[in-house]
Amino acid sequence: MESINLNWLRRTRRQRHLTVDRVAELVGRDRTTIWRYENGSTPLTVDMLFRLLDIYQLSILDVLVKESGGDH
Repeated sequence: MESINLNWLRRTRRQRHLTVDRVAELVGRDRTTIWRYENGSTPLTVDMLFRLLDIYQLSILDVLVKESGGDH
């Protein structure tokens, strides 16, 4: 199974030299919502995920993480 790695949100925003305020402006949300996405306290909708991927110039494959089934 695969899941979304939320660690990329803040890291990529900073690498792109974008502020929380600028990302909030670009996606039409307030800065608190962006902060909550980055901290995992507000779930990303599919629409918002793809909007952020577009802003950060990433593909969905860049943020997918393979989950271990317990067998190592």
